[in-house]
Amino acid sequence: MPITNGSIQAAITGVGLCAPGRDNVRPIMEVMLDAIDEALQDAGLTLQDIDGIATFPLRASYKNDSPIDVTELKETLGIDLNFFSGGVEGPAQFTSIFDAVGAVMSGQARHVLCYRTLAQYTQQLEDRANPRKPSDGYERVTGKWMYHRPFNVVSPVACTAMMFRRHMHEFGTTREQLGHLVLNTRRNAARNPRAIYRDPMTMDDYLGARMICDPLGLYDCDALLDSSTVVIVSRLDAAKDLRKKPLVIESFSGRVGNHYSWDQFEPKWGMMALENGPHLWTRTDFKPKDVRVANLYDGFSPQTLIWLEALGFCGHGESGAFVDGGHRIALDGELPLNTGGGQLSGGRMHGYGLLWETCIQMWGEGGDRQVPGDVNVGVAAAGGGPLAGSILLRRD
Repeated sequence: MPITNGSIQAAITGVGLCAPGRDNVRPIMEVMLDAIDEALQDAGLTLQDIDGIATFPLRASYKNDSPIDVTELKETLGIDLNFFSGGVEGPAQFTSIFDAVGAVMSGQARHVLCYRTLAQYTQQLEDRANPRKPSDGYERVTGKWMYHRPFNVVSPVACTAMMFRRHMHEFGTTREQLGHLVLNTRRNAARNPRAIYRDPMTMDDYLGARMICDPLGLYDCDALLDSSTVVIVSRLDAAKDLRKKPLVIESFSGRVGNHYSWDQFEPKWGMMALENGPHLWTRTDFKPKDVRVANLYDGFSPQTLIWLEALGFCGHGESGAFVDGGHRIALDGELPLNTGGGQLSGGRMHGYGLLWETCIQMWGEGGDRQVPGDVNVGVAAAGGGPLAGSILLRRD
């Protein structure tokens, strides 16, 4: 095994996830508290041990994307903190993890509770029950999306569709190849009792689904749900005597280069992951071949292909061939991928669910979907378009 640099004295010591599903809508604070209880029990900690809280984002550009503020959570828990963070903007959803690493390494905290909580399914129900009427008027579009709306680009799915179309043009990538990636996530989700979509899917089902934004169909898009995911980051010397072996944060990357844009990134078939992924390997002696499990962002399915290329699991333009047939990325393949069903079948958790699943696999707690062998090195990546963050973990 490669000799690691050992410079990051921080580890993940416990995780929790609560995703009650669409048939059991509950107050989002209850969902949040259940995830916290699970993470504390997982680590063998109590609330009194937590001296830091971090989340991302502090405020969201649309409703229920971040419904619980760090200060609201602090008051609900009734604890005192030495550190809290809730950035408005950042390189990716893992910003809170990066902030927590800084807090524990600088001595500001020993155990930081990082969370990502979403109530987007509840918001969808509210929007359907109370649709906007012409008499309500419309808010003026501002910010980066004001340059997209005149061209009928109203969602990141359109930007991702254009990106993937260019990938198809440049490298011959096909929808069938992308379909094998989607089918793999569904097979894994079928073994995950917390996944939202567990019914079997065939290639005909995938190709025959209604088109959302050509060439992306319904099953290329992640699933809205209410959920909360909690990850506890601890200083390494405070993690040694806890319930589990700590998962050391071997390396992480929040690199942002090129153009911070959904549509102006170069090359046009790529996204910020291409800047972020290579940077992850500059702080470790591990290589892509050492990774035993990978959970890579799939807000829309082509984003996973780009992450595979960005992290060096295959060359540029080779991701379609890499996932073709699904054998390499299966649970018993050379790179088990999105082992819990990803966001396409597991549900949208903005990357935190992918990190949660990586930890579960590395602790050997995957149950029917557990990757065989010694899963001692894992990687999680979050973000599409201009957002990108990646974390490399090793079991101590």
